[in-house]
Amino acid sequence: MQPKQSVKFSNPDSNVAVCTLWTPLEIVDRHIDSSSYAVIGQLYSKDSGLNTVLRYCLSNKKVRYIVVCGQDRTQSGQALICLREKGVDEKRQVIGVVGAAVDKEIPLAAIGRFRKNVEVIDARGITEYARLKELISNLPKKGSYGKPEVFPEAKIDVPENFPADPVFKVRAATVGEAWLQAISIVMKFGVLKESQHGEKQKEVVCLVAVITGEDVNKISWQPYFTFPKEELDAYYPQVLSDQKIPELSYTYGQRLAGHKGIDQLGRMAEKLVEAPHTRRAIAFTWDVELDTDSKNPPCLSLVQALVQGKRLCLIAYIRSNDVYGSWPKNAFALRKLQQQLCEKTGNKIGELVIISASAHVYERHFRQVAELLHDYPLGKSIGFELPRSTGNLDPRGNIHIETEGGEGGCIKISHLAPDGKRLESFSAKTAEEAARWLILEQKISDVSHALYIGQELMKAELALKKGLKYVQDMPFSCC
Repeated sequence: MQPKQSVKFSNPDSNVAVCTLWTPLEIVDRHIDSSSYAVIGQLYSKDSGLNTVLRYCLSNKKVRYIVVCGQDRTQSGQALICLREKGVDEKRQVIGVVGAAVDKEIPLAAIGRFRKNVEVIDARGITEYARLKELISNLPKKGSYGKPEVFPEAKIDVPENFPADPVFKVRAATVGEAWLQAISIVMKFGVLKESQHGEKQKEVVCLVAVITGEDVNKISWQPYFTFPKEELDAYYPQVLSDQKIPELSYTYGQRLAGHKGIDQLGRMAEKLVEAPHTRRAIAFTWDVELDTDSKNPPCLSLVQALVQGKRLCLIAYIRSNDVYGSWPKNAFALRKLQQQLCEKTGNKIGELVIISASAHVYERHFRQVAELLHDYPLGKSIGFELPRSTGNLDPRGNIHIETEGGEGGCIKISHLAPDGKRLESFSAKTAEEAARWLILEQKISDVSHALYIGQELMKAELALKKGLKYVQDMPFSCC
């Protein structure tokens, strides 16, 4: 199961393996006889973890039963059950579960042998773990169903990382669009390094994502999400309420809405009503006493709300963000929190800003991420094209370009607000001079906007030199 420290081997002659899913194996193990099982372990993920279980069973064909118990937070248990009951489709995806697949290095025939000879017992409904002892002892003894089979590990083609400034910005209307961009950035620019979870990761420092338009009541649901809507709905209370989740030591919601009897989220709303200009509408998950030396400190550190022009902006700081495994659900939950604050304070919803100090993808997900980005390339998936003068992709406004005079004339630049109001003008003899002014005055924040303006400035300079008529966004025409 996974990671390595979440597995305990016992009786090599036993027919039984026990998967405790997200429940710590120690909680289950203390209630059952260790001589009754070959291995007990947690199963966190429905991708690499599922493959680890399958590979183990094919290498140890004395195992004829897998007892699945504990809390199934990510449908890893359901994935194992569906693999046994329904198998895989032509793309090797487990039928009946989103985001679960079997490594291509494991032959379909071997999957078939597993399904035919290993019984997966669904004991997730058993919360009195002492009952598992009787369940396991009553399983009929069976012999091995063949020789061990060991297959090559899944091939991981780690891409080379590109040199990078340690601050990245993503801006998108929806969570789905921003997620694809964030994943791509981590895989392209991330540095390969160790983690404190026994596996490698690719990491970029300080990834800032700005989400401008997602409506959590009408989510722009994407086919590439690795979780169903029901899983997202079940996750919301872990961020938005102080509801206790069985067998979790704490949740973000408990820290934000009930830690030490303080409802920080409620106080945020009250402060915004009392003083809309406040900078004190903030909530923390970090408890200095508990978390300074904790091995399981909260990844989400704080959230802060600021109001400008009756628009409420929510900023979240996440010290450690698993971009593939956790980012989308956290983003949706934060957007929902932002919406709730707007409803309580009478403000319109503004941008959601998520600052990920460590934005990373774990090595176990490299293959899935590569396939995701292959199947949903950025330009095609988000409908990308260079902005035009009539568009408004840059929050700092638009740049209008025109020429005055023929050869020896000038390029006239006007900076327009998002609503079209003219803010400032500048005249330049060359595209380079114009670009220098735009950079020094910080008129452009979006890279695609800057590239587009660069193209138009060169067109304008060429038009002056050649005596051509220049109209922004239009092809050249003779005078």
